[in-house]
Amino acid sequence: MKKIITFLFCSSLTFVSSSVNAFCFNEAGEKYNISPLLLAAMAYTESSFNSKAINSANTNKSVDYGLMQINTFWLPHLKKMNISKEDLIDDACLNVHVGAWVLAQNFKQNGENWQSVGAYNAGFRIKAQSARDRYISMVKANLEYIKNNLS
Repeated sequence: MKKIITFLFCSSLTFVSSSVNAFCFNEAGEKYNISPLLLAAMAYTESSFNSKAINSANTNKSVDYGLMQINTFWLPHLKKMNISKEDLIDDACLNVHVGAWVLAQNFKQNGENWQSVGAYNAGFRIKAQSARDRYISMVKANLEYIKNNLS
């Protein structure tokens, strides 16, 4: 049922760019045991569903790529899987899978909770708590919006 609802949300409201569809969120969610709706809310929070988004305005000089805004921090790990920054921009579905993988790493490290979701954007450092809280608030609002517009 959740898969059908996600498809209806993504296709009928056309919030997702043409280069990615609900299947990507469903597939990644299933693979990593993460709600596809949460992944969609995070993608909207990160890039407004812009699969070509590049953010180079990070204070630590890192860059974020694609739909899920995968940070350059992950590139050494992704290189071992033959995934490049170009792949993250050119393949929106792959980008969703990498984003789900990153979130799954957070869940393994700190449990399946909102702090782990917030760390997707701000990391786990104690000093980053206010940034985590802001991100959590945005993701929750987007998730609520998605859920409310499914009926």
